Order: sequence, then C-alpha cells, then structure tokens
Amino acid sequence: MVPKLYYAKVNVNSNIFQVYSGKTKIKDIMNKLYVQINDKEEYQKSDIRTIEDEEGNLKRIELKETFNFSDIDKFSDGVKNIITGKLVRRFPIHAEEFDPKTRKSEKVMHRNNSASTFFYFDLDNEIITFCEKQKLGYAQFLDAFQNLLDKFTDVGFEIFLIKDPFSIRERVEKAYKINRIKAIVIPPNVNEESLKNLYDKDIEKMGKANITKKTSIFEVNSKSQNGINPKATMVRTVLNLNEAYKTFSDGYGKLEVDGSNRDGSKFHFDSDEHSPYQTIINEEEKKSKIGFIEASKKGIVILRTKRTIERYVGKSE
Repeated sequence: MVPKLYYAKVNVNSNIFQVYSGKTKIKDIMNKLYVQINDKEEYQKSDIRTIEDEEGNLKRIELKETFNFSDIDKFSDGVKNIITGKLVRRFPIHAEEFDPKTRKSEKVMHRNNSASTFFYFDLDNEIITFCEKQKLGYAQFLDAFQNLLDKFTDVGFEIFLIKDPFSIRERVEKAYKINRIKAIVIPPNVNEESLKNLYDKDIEKMGKANITKKTSIFEVNSKSQNGINPKATMVRTVLNLNEAYKTFSDGYGKLEVDGSNRDGSKFHFDSDEHSPYQTIINEEEKKSKIGFIEASKKGIVILRTKRTIERYVGKSE
C-alpha cells in the first residue's frame, strides 16, 4: 500500500459567532494556540473490552489509551506560524510471550505500547497534514488532535478531512505524468439512453462471460519517463464511463488515478464523491521529518492554488 498524506481543516467551533461579529479574530486564536501547544498535555480515552483470561474465561475490562504530542518544533517568521511533531497513541495491548525454559506461551499485557505519526500544522491556513498508521487511523488521529487542541485554549475546535476539490478531468489534464489508472465497472439496470451506447458492448461481453464486476488497471513502469496517454482511446473510454456514472447513474463505477504534478509532488485521486484530498508520499519522506514537511508544503500549495482559482472564477461569473 502506497503511503498517502491526508489534509485536515481546523475550524473554530465554540466561538464562531464571535468571529462572525468581529469580536474575535481567527488569527488571534491561532497565535494563542501556537504559543500554548506543548508535549505535556494529554488526552485520555477509555473503552470497555471483552477479553479471554489465562483460563479461557471471558471478562470485561476497561482499557485506557492516552494521546499526546511529541518531538514538537515551532517555526515563525512573523507572518506564518508552523508546528511540526508527532501525535502519539499509547495503549495497552494483550499479547503472548514464549518462555524458552518452560517451552510454553504465556499471555502478557504491554501497558505502554505506542504508535505515532508525523504531523504538519499550518496555523495560518488552518490545515494539518498526517499519514495513517496501522494502530493510528485517520479517525483516531482527528479525534485525538481535536481533543488535544481543546485543552490548550478556552476555544472549542472541530477538525475534519478536506474533500478533494479536483475532478477526474482536472487531474488527468493537468497531471505531468499518470502512472496508474484503476477502473471498476458494475453493470447497472441501465435504461438511460445516455449510457446505452457506452455500456452495450462491454455488458454484452461481460454477460457472455458471466462477469458481474470488472476491474481494469492501466499502469506504466515506475522507471518509465512517459506516463499513460490520457488521449488514447482505451483511457478516454474509461474516463467517459466514469463521467457518465456521476452524471446519470451514480454508484455504478469507481475510478482511481495515481500520478505526479510538474513540481514532482505525487497525487492519488478517487472518484468517490466523498473522497478526501490526498497526495502520495514515499517511504523515505514519510520517515524523515524534513521530507514529510516538504511533501506537506507542496500539497498545501496545490490545494490553496485550486481554491484561489475557484474564488476568482466565482467572482468573475
């Protein structure tokens, strides 16, 4: 699985009407947050679980997990405020250990097991970037980060994933290089004339083969200098089908595109309506704080550029 960067928006929730009335400024709230954030504050969460004891009996226990920041660095040039670091999840985990003397496995509990992931917090754009971990998914990250922020000021925050603002056409047309396209087709009970010509040939072939779901994957070698040609007939057919799904019969198919932009940043696009904005980050960048920061900056610039263009176009119409 290729690692991906998620982008989350930080919204002021509890004081939003004071912001609207001009009594409070977002900038002032973020400046206070910049000063107050530290690695000492903790957010604890408890859950009731059912486990099996050493005798095989089921019992209910309370498991507590603790979240905190670590490895915090702050950067300010008088205009922009940036905080980088790690979000840490500490939690007990039930496991087995083998005793070489008795030659038996015994159940043990590791009480301070942990998982962590880098984050990049751009306070001026109110955006956080992060990667998922096996024991620290995006839902856990968002919940923990929001609850930790709430502890640093008297303001309540809301954090949510940013929806991908790009359409499939925009991704394909503006991409410097397309590395992979994955298309999933599920034949619909189609009556719309708009889809009939697109579906007929494919559905006839799938019907003869008794295929109820077809997945097509187009990709180029990672070392190839040239990407997939988006103007080729095979690719255009797939793109046209995807647009037809969205326009006339939402839910009949799905499209995923991986590629790179001219600045070298990589992207992942999912045609799902609720797909979050994501960019691809390689393993070296994911493990390096400097690489993680640079990848985050590029992704935020692309996102802000798109929003600026949309606002400009909106005003000119």
